[in-house]
Amino acid sequence: MQSPAGLRSRRQAIARSWDLARAAVLIPAGLPVPIPGSDQFHDFHAHPEFTYLAGARTPGACLAFDPAEGWVLFAPVPSLEDRVWVGDGEDLEALAGATGLPVRPLPGLRAWLEHRRGEALAILGNDDITYRPAGYGIESWAALELDVDHSLSTRLGEQVAESRRSKDPSEVALMRAAADASRGGHLLALRTALPGMSERQLQIELEAEFFRHGAERTAYGSIVGTGSNGAVLHFSPTARQLRNGELVLIDAGAEWEGYASDVTRTFPASTRFEGIHRDLYQLVLDVQQSAIATVRPGVEYRDLHLAASAHIAAGLVDLGILRGDPAGLVERDAHALFFPHGLGHMLGLATHDAGGCLKGRTPSDRFGLKWLRADLPLQPGYVVTIEPGIYFIRALLTAPARREQYRDAVDWDRVDTLLDAGGIRIEDDVLVTETGADVLSGAIPKSIPEIEALRAEAHSR
Repeated sequence: MQSPAGLRSRRQAIARSWDLARAAVLIPAGLPVPIPGSDQFHDFHAHPEFTYLAGARTPGACLAFDPAEGWVLFAPVPSLEDRVWVGDGEDLEALAGATGLPVRPLPGLRAWLEHRRGEALAILGNDDITYRPAGYGIESWAALELDVDHSLSTRLGEQVAESRRSKDPSEVALMRAAADASRGGHLLALRTALPGMSERQLQIELEAEFFRHGAERTAYGSIVGTGSNGAVLHFSPTARQLRNGELVLIDAGAEWEGYASDVTRTFPASTRFEGIHRDLYQLVLDVQQSAIATVRPGVEYRDLHLAASAHIAAGLVDLGILRGDPAGLVERDAHALFFPHGLGHMLGLATHDAGGCLKGRTPSDRFGLKWLRADLPLQPGYVVTIEPGIYFIRALLTAPARREQYRDAVDWDRVDTLLDAGGIRIEDDVLVTETGADVLSGAIPKSIPEIEALRAEAHSR
């Protein structure tokens, strides 16, 4: 739990960075999205900018700022009908105590805006206030005659994103708790997954263990892929069953008070890694450990990614899958046939957290860099994921254009024997410290001996 004093200090720092003389700023949390054909709503997730600055996750609330009057939180007051169907909601006095903010009933937001006609207006957070204004107690957005200054909104949002990069001790504590809850789920999967169990069954057991360890929700839709499904980067679990001789890839993380963890582990459905799976797994693990060992302030994340790419290329050459000089293969992006995504991303109030690209840097359209989600020098307090992988993705490896482009760089006959090999990814959450790295999820086993011991335990039950 973040303290009201810490939240006040955070808001003061943001207001100083904004340096506004006259303007109005709205940061809506977002409104629940109804599920058609029911009286219920999709799982609500407050906008991260609202949570970061308000210290709350209240559906339908709106944080407002005026440089002359400061911050105020407008929060919904449930009607009798609301109380019958969804409960009493949050007590405004308790909300004020938890956030350190003056809290007013949501219907007061309209008058607050009326008093600021003619001033520049910036909207951060969820912009649904402009097209679902009634949810915020505003009958008509057009009737307020307010023009959103999009340039100002972008500038203020960028400054919030920069502030969110470095996590303070209270945020790090929440992310450790999320990683600890994730550890429980991944350990249970390693100890209980058996051939004949479906991806969906494994997902249910994994997520239930997150909740048993105190998590409120998953940080994102859990990815569970067996066999060739493990090569689909964001695979949604199905009824496909685990089979001996195949690998299981689980990318799943718990969320704790809005803060995400993001962990991937890959393991054999049987008791041991065998053949090419063993070689590839050790390669990915070596790449990940090397990258983590290189993390320190000032290191460019893009350089970490390129070094990992070269390491993967060299390993695939040693295994007879790629041909040529590793540096040249990376320059040609041949490695991206097997490692198409970036090394990782920022992590925090969102799984792909804000501020991943330093202002002024343009994302690359290179095959080997286009999905790199972080391009900035690392600094103390940043939390990033390190998640190298090797995949046999049919869509890439059977594309005629790719085969022609890399005809001399790939042993295509060997690749054809591996098209059902699936994927291997190992991912951890890494806090950048003053001197190096602190792996928040480091207690989750990933070495071959550790995993095989747990898999033997599962098969002995």
